[in-house]
Amino acid sequence: MSTPRIAIIGAGPGGLMLASILHHNNIPCTIFERDSSAVARAQGGTLDIHEYSGQQALNAAGLMNEFRSVMRLGGDAMKIIRKDGTVLFESDGEEESPKASEQQNGEPTANFVKGRPEIDRPALKDILIASLPTETIHWGCKVTSIDPVANSKQWSIELEDGSRPAPFDLVVGADGAWSRTRALLTDQQPFYSGVTALDVWVHKVDEVAPDVSAFVGLGNCFLWDTNRALLFQRNGQGSEGDARCYACIKTDTKIPPTAQALLGEADDGAEVDWTDARVRERFVERHFGDWFTEVKRILLSMTDTPVLRPMYMLPVGLTWESRPGITLVGDAAHLMTPFAGVGVNVGMMDALELAQGIVTCVKEGTADGDGLAVMLQKYEKGMFARSGEEAAKTASAMRMQFLEDGAEKVIKIMSQGLQPDELVFE
Repeated sequence: MSTPRIAIIGAGPGGLMLASILHHNNIPCTIFERDSSAVARAQGGTLDIHEYSGQQALNAAGLMNEFRSVMRLGGDAMKIIRKDGTVLFESDGEEESPKASEQQNGEPTANFVKGRPEIDRPALKDILIASLPTETIHWGCKVTSIDPVANSKQWSIELEDGSRPAPFDLVVGADGAWSRTRALLTDQQPFYSGVTALDVWVHKVDEVAPDVSAFVGLGNCFLWDTNRALLFQRNGQGSEGDARCYACIKTDTKIPPTAQALLGEADDGAEVDWTDARVRERFVERHFGDWFTEVKRILLSMTDTPVLRPMYMLPVGLTWESRPGITLVGDAAHLMTPFAGVGVNVGMMDALELAQGIVTCVKEGTADGDGLAVMLQKYEKGMFARSGEEAAKTASAMRMQFLEDGAEKVIKIMSQGLQPDELVFE
């Protein structure tokens, strides 16, 4: 066997990144994605793509020029404000400052963009999809079962329509937080992190709500206090740009509080209509009533597509016993909360390291026999160490940011030239 048959379950950033790097190295694969198209559902907010992780993966796929064309300069601007309105920190973000990367084989691999340039999730997804042959992604194909093939190291996939493609030598679960592929490796499931956010937007914010646009700025605006946080961010550019806020509440409960409980009401099982301005006003007054007037007004001006989102995570340091022919990347392997902003970058590094292992197997002619199985053991060992460290930092950042002096602690970290995900603060 010269080239293994590879299936990727899920067309999120990790799965697409893996496929793109493989294609760049002339190794085909098949992606099965249950969504009917790339725009079948909302793609989420903005991402910062780190110089020494996410950008490395994009470079390995030959996509740095495409990334530069759609990244948002100034998108890493940041403000940190106390709940009384005192501005503790403000930065306009990094200007584009390319610099030579670490060298490989004595040659620079690319000119990376300094720091953490921002890109909107749909834009990242678009450049990854455009890098692939159209036949790579099978849209609207829900995988219903993955089974080992008897007397072989291959796996059989069944689709919702009952069809079964030819067996695969490698199946990669890139199917996100509630991955079904994960169950073939571990029985661990995501658990509630203790944080629930009311997710609210203003679309075309410059046109519709210029005061919100001015408050949020070009990047992020953060406010933290005991068990509460407001996380504002800019998405998109120019007149089509949006603003988003996660209005976060941290509780000690093991399961997410109901919407009625968050409103201080008895839970009678009735549906809460978050599009009702009066409902949002009660939520804001209950949880942010003692915050400065302007931020409450800005929050209540964000009226588009409000959704209550409990945040989940996998256990920090999750591992499993390797199995030939099957593995995980991204949230399927190490779901984290967003409080250190590293989840997608970690997933993109998974894709890079797994792709490098596959490419090496193919080049060395070891992709049959035990070659892939040995490679997966090595990949997972490295991924466990790397993702476990990032998950620990993320959990620590979450604890820190919901303290009364969380803002000051974050600024102290930044004054040391670090980012919040680069230091475990107990």
